[in-house]
Amino acid sequence: MVGGAAVHDLDMAKFAALAGAVIVSSVVLVWSSHAFGASSVWFAFVVVWVPMVIVGMLSRVLQMRLPNWYHELRPFELSGRVYERIGVRAVKWMLRRGPLAVFNPDLHLPAERTPAKLAHLDQRMRDAEASHAVLLVATLPIVAHAVVRGWWVAAVSTLLFDVLLNGYPVILQRYNRAHLAARFAPVATGNPSVG
Repeated sequence: MVGGAAVHDLDMAKFAALAGAVIVSSVVLVWSSHAFGASSVWFAFVVVWVPMVIVGMLSRVLQMRLPNWYHELRPFELSGRVYERIGVRAVKWMLRRGPLAVFNPDLHLPAERTPAKLAHLDQRMRDAEASHAVLLVATLPIVAHAVVRGWWVAAVSTLLFDVLLNGYPVILQRYNRAHLAARFAPVATGNPSVG
């Protein structure tokens, strides 16, 4: 019975975290809509930034996962050249050395490169990629709404922020996983029993 109570408490904690995140993000989004105007560049930034931060905080409690087929690296991704041409190295540099590095402190090669730790890193990269991929797609209806309303500055700004704050992190995780695959091949296949 104790084990069942612990699971129930954990589920309640997850529910409370999710409910709190939805309430806080909703309040911030409504406030910023009134403060800046729904067609403003500032609101476009907030409408992309706030969900990203909330999902990032929630990822400590709840993991957003996508099917394995989504995470399979395509042949063109393995060399990394395509992503390098569109600036992934600059994004990687900013996320590793700037103030944004605090958001994912565990997305680095472990000092001890055991199969278990490399598999854990691979899964963390997939989790980060999944969160940003879902947010990238979830923001598109907001862009479409701005287009329908004729708010062209808001539509372009929201799309730009979405690509920068969600699209590039997706690309970065795929780029990093390709490098991980090149150095430690079995991990990249999603096989946690790397030998």
